[in-house]
Amino acid sequence: MDPTLLEDIGFTKGEIKVYLALLKLGESTTGLIIEHAKISSGKVYVILGKLIDKGLASFIIKEKTKYFTAASPNRIIDYLHNKEQSLKEKEQKILQLLPSLLAIRNSTKKNYETNLFRGIKGIEAAIYESLEELTTNDEDLTMGVISSKKKQYNIMFQRWHKARIKRKILCKVLFSDRDTEYFEAFKKMKYTEVRVLEGITPSAVDVMNDTIHIYTYGEVPSCLAIRNPEIALSFRSFFYNLWSLAKKE
Repeated sequence: MDPTLLEDIGFTKGEIKVYLALLKLGESTTGLIIEHAKISSGKVYVILGKLIDKGLASFIIKEKTKYFTAASPNRIIDYLHNKEQSLKEKEQKILQLLPSLLAIRNSTKKNYETNLFRGIKGIEAAIYESLEELTTNDEDLTMGVISSKKKQYNIMFQRWHKARIKRKILCKVLFSDRDTEYFEAFKKMKYTEVRVLEGITPSAVDVMNDTIHIYTYGEVPSCLAIRNPEIALSFRSFFYNLWSLAKKE
């Protein structure tokens, strides 16, 4: 048995040791549990209490001594279902709280700022944050797109574009290569126009409203996000100059 599976769903190492010991021992006192689970006596009651809260252990008292028993492993599924329901309830509460949190953030947001996002999760955070600010009257202008970067980045951007399309936001994309699966996927997207201009830039650049994203995919992938209306206007003009030279698809 791989105990890390239980860790993945929220059990501590101590809880796993004690639960497995209880399964083997059957009805047992804390002394035997400590011996078989190889845990300290100071932790056993805390761990047993947590297992009882999870519905995975119980006890009875015989002659002033507590005897603990493991619940059926089937109860682990019940625990997962309860955890899932609890997460859904918390999600609803967070959704109700989001407008207030966003209002606080937007009240202090600067018109001019520069941030560097590192790693694929950082890039993902940057592009989804900008997407939230776009409306159907806006457009996403992207240039220097190449298909040869690692597949995980292509998958991430395709997922982002699905969210963009769902919001009916137009995107114009200037590819630096063609005849690839990634290129063909963009040609089929709704609310998307694709043209090709090979070798226009070593880095992909994205212009969304007043924010410019400059992507690099080296050893440490990153996204430089520049929020500046004047710079965004310059990049937008540059994009449309290149767009007029590009080949239509």
